[in-house]
Amino acid sequence: MLLRATLAQNVGTGCAFGGLGVSVLTIQDRYNASLGTSTLPLALVVLSMTAFGPFIAMLVARLGLRLVMSVGVTLSGAGYLALGFAPSMPTALAACLFLIGPGIALFAALPPAILAAGWFPEAQGRVMGIAYLPLLVTFIPMVGVDMIQRFGLASFFTLLAAMHLALLPLMLGVIEPPAEIMHDHNATAAPADGKARVILLSGIFWFVALGDGILNGTAITGGGHMLPIVTEYGVSQETGAVLLSLSGGASIIGSLLAGYACDRIGPTSTLGLAGTGFALAWALIAISGGMLALTIAAFLIGFCGASVFPPISVLVATVFGIERLPKVLGILGIMTVPFTFAMSPAAGWLRDASENYNPVFGTLIAASLIAAVTFFGMGQHLKRKSANRLPEVGSKA
Repeated sequence: MLLRATLAQNVGTGCAFGGLGVSVLTIQDRYNASLGTSTLPLALVVLSMTAFGPFIAMLVARLGLRLVMSVGVTLSGAGYLALGFAPSMPTALAACLFLIGPGIALFAALPPAILAAGWFPEAQGRVMGIAYLPLLVTFIPMVGVDMIQRFGLASFFTLLAAMHLALLPLMLGVIEPPAEIMHDHNATAAPADGKARVILLSGIFWFVALGDGILNGTAITGGGHMLPIVTEYGVSQETGAVLLSLSGGASIIGSLLAGYACDRIGPTSTLGLAGTGFALAWALIAISGGMLALTIAAFLIGFCGASVFPPISVLVATVFGIERLPKVLGILGIMTVPFTFAMSPAAGWLRDASENYNPVFGTLIAASLIAAVTFFGMGQHLKRKSANRLPEVGSKA
């Protein structure tokens, strides 16, 4: 089941962030669009994916993981097929918004976390790190650039659709986690009432939403703009694809280390370090366009981007309980939409308006530092609450 969770996450997020990320410039040329508009496909995928988040827990409870994940794979695969042959930009955007995004939500966003945490609640950090290993995002950019240049964008997106078809039989073999395991490992610090209203009244929830939104938005912006940034510095698209693949390789290390770091130093410290790493990466890109600086920055962006979801999941499970994990993560996804949806296209439009990336770099550095301070401060707050033995860590803070 852990292998199935890992493969589902990889196909869903690998095709989206690796495939759509490396297609930005080609989409721009194909539809004669602006840079801001050409980054909208990935932004719309993230938007619709997070919009479905609050319904995942209900759907899983009523229909089961097997059916939900199988339907998700089918939807997403159909979306890539439609995207490959879309005659216009609005049609392409509709495929991302109504097929790919909802499909990813159903099989690759929260369900792998439910599956992994449900079967291995005693080692949440480690299994989250394994389940969210971003393996495919390492290879898809290089394969994508070569395939797009040789055979065209339609052939590349057809390949992504075929990967979904190959995954479908594995999703049909998913087995639900035993319910007794979920109950035995429920967090004692969780609010007594798990309703959305109670969660939204929790002060700590909003600090988590702020930091999580910034970090995820920064990671999405890095994936969507890495190729335009490096080509602006005079680097070829092929070399840019190698940097994207390097970023994907670094994310594998980041996901693994983030899982172990959660168990060692705690999720808040792990997230604070991720924010610091993002700030350093964008500072390096702003200071120098040399290959050494770009290589280090690409590594840091991939490493830190993969270091967000595992500790966020552990933090939510610790504060609100494993049983409330899908519900809280779903609500969290909705509340972070202003960051995850808007940051990447806003960066493109800001670059078009200013005719360079300098304002974008400054904004991303400042935002990353705000996220780092938020999570470091949250960690100190939770330690004080624990030391004072106050109940209901997830209540008003």
